[in-house]
Amino acid sequence: MSARSELRRSQGVVPFGVGAVIDFKEESLMSAGLDVWPTELTSGEQRAALIEACQVVDGRLADRLSGELGYPIRYFMSPAEAQERAAVGASPRLDRAPMPFVRFPNWYFCPRCRVLKEIPWNAQSNADTLKCSNLGRRVEGRGEPCGKLHPKRRPTLAPVRFVAACENGHIMDFPWSPWAHKDVGRSCSADPGNLYLYSTPAAGLAGVRVMCVKCNVSNSMAGAFRENVLMEIFGQRCPGHRPWLGPQAAEDCTNIPQTIQRGASNAYFAKVVSSILIPPYSAKIRQLLDRPDTWDEIISTTVDGAVSEQFLRARAKNLGVDAESFIKAVQERLGAAAPAGPEAGGEMKYRFDEYKAYLGPRPPRQERHDFDTASHNSDTYGSVFASLFERVILVPKLRETRVLTGFSRIIPPEALKGAPAKLSINPKSWLPGFSVRGEGIFIQFRQSKIDAWVKKDSVQKRFRTLSTRSKAVQRNRGLPPKPLSPATLLIHTFSHLLIRQLAFECGYDTSSIRERLYVSDGRDIKMAGLLLYTASGDSEGTLGGLVRQGEPDRLQGTVQSAMRNAVICSSDPLCIESEGQGLFSLNLAACHACSLLPETSCEEGNLLLDRALAVGTPDELDLGYFSGFLI
Repeated sequence: MSARSELRRSQGVVPFGVGAVIDFKEESLMSAGLDVWPTELTSGEQRAALIEACQVVDGRLADRLSGELGYPIRYFMSPAEAQERAAVGASPRLDRAPMPFVRFPNWYFCPRCRVLKEIPWNAQSNADTLKCSNLGRRVEGRGEPCGKLHPKRRPTLAPVRFVAACENGHIMDFPWSPWAHKDVGRSCSADPGNLYLYSTPAAGLAGVRVMCVKCNVSNSMAGAFRENVLMEIFGQRCPGHRPWLGPQAAEDCTNIPQTIQRGASNAYFAKVVSSILIPPYSAKIRQLLDRPDTWDEIISTTVDGAVSEQFLRARAKNLGVDAESFIKAVQERLGAAAPAGPEAGGEMKYRFDEYKAYLGPRPPRQERHDFDTASHNSDTYGSVFASLFERVILVPKLRETRVLTGFSRIIPPEALKGAPAKLSINPKSWLPGFSVRGEGIFIQFRQSKIDAWVKKDSVQKRFRTLSTRSKAVQRNRGLPPKPLSPATLLIHTFSHLLIRQLAFECGYDTSSIRERLYVSDGRDIKMAGLLLYTASGDSEGTLGGLVRQGEPDRLQGTVQSAMRNAVICSSDPLCIESEGQGLFSLNLAACHACSLLPETSCEEGNLLLDRALAVGTPDELDLGYFSGFLI
């Protein structure tokens, strides 16, 4: 295994989490599984120091994932920081350690002589490992073989760009030797140094050829990306390789691998679950009790289900919290029933709890470090604004936890029929995650206005178009239909338009502002709102610019400008008259010039958008929910 320090800690969860291929300066590596993370391979003081530095606590999210995954999740771990260069004679810091990587792909080629060379998965990175030592012939150019050059002049090997993968997350090296011999109907026990990857003047993949010089046969890469073409080599089953878990971790798989490019966007789809820390989980005492070390220590002292009050007072003093409040919280938790399975309602119920937290009372002064709100009645924003929105909640402090639960390749996890790829050989009581702090604006729509707008025939007509297509996509994937309503499309589109305007007015890049939608028309769970927020890895979050734009003297003008800018798109009339744009035509009047955002900002992959529902069309101005802002 290798260790590198070029990544930020949050990048070790997403986008370069376990199983992701990362291109470094001269080599390609894959993030290793949880079994070899520093906290799993250390013990004693160093392990305790690493857990203290990397542990992320979110009791609400841990309870949810425990129910969904079927085994207990107690906390989350962010990647460890790399060791800094210490002074001579100084001891290394115990709370830092290198993160593990494995080599993938294992095949490299020489850009000078074009020879293919296989490098072991656990070969350490050094100057000699990646230097070409080929003593055989060159298939391109003239001159001495690379192995006869002075060591300092030998070229550095480069990772091949073609690999094979399947939907269940398995990934393996491209079968170079079988592919070279595919058309001749026979195999060859080619020795190392007999395979070459070179280019010809032919266009596209037809100009890339792999040749075996031992038996003088070759084959182009044309057709390598065809569906099921690798069945001729692998047969009816995938080899099930999981290099992030080691060379012996292959599993049975009935999928047929397909060729992909190493750095393609479909080579890795992370399944990330996010959560906003809300009361009572954001309270300091609750966070302390959610820490496994604190709670395990308390449990270890229980006698007949009770804990010594003297012990709890001493522990509260050490933790710096009020003793009476600490004792009360411990007793309540001891008397509470253990969380059952997944809650009814799933993700919608989970978000409804957050929705109620925004609209609920402001937390006490001493509990506002991770969650704080300031409510504004919509009347203070103007009469037109008040007719469309119920309330605006400014959130000057919030904390978001993002956790990696698995991943897939070829297709996103939400389109998988089975479970995503595992992060470890055996389940752990923790998952990789990180916590970010920031600020946001929560906007609650006026429900009576939404209900009246939804009943319009023109609204229902446009909604049915996207709803029918969405159901067809889900049906083709073998998945249940997504819960959609006209309000979903409206609030999602409004979110995009407002983010673009906020980025223009308050200086944030659009990729740094994220949306979190709260939309449901169920009988027990009724929501119509959204949170626009920005979060960073800094301990104190952001600087307040986004919250300031939500003040009564600013937000109405921002919303009005966003809606007026959405009336005309530089791609009109093609955009506003479009009958389908984007993947599977799941957008109507929405394109990169008017509505789409960076992938980091959107929860729905830039789909299910239609600005006509927000501002209307030239022929139907009343179609838009925000038509009153355009007068």
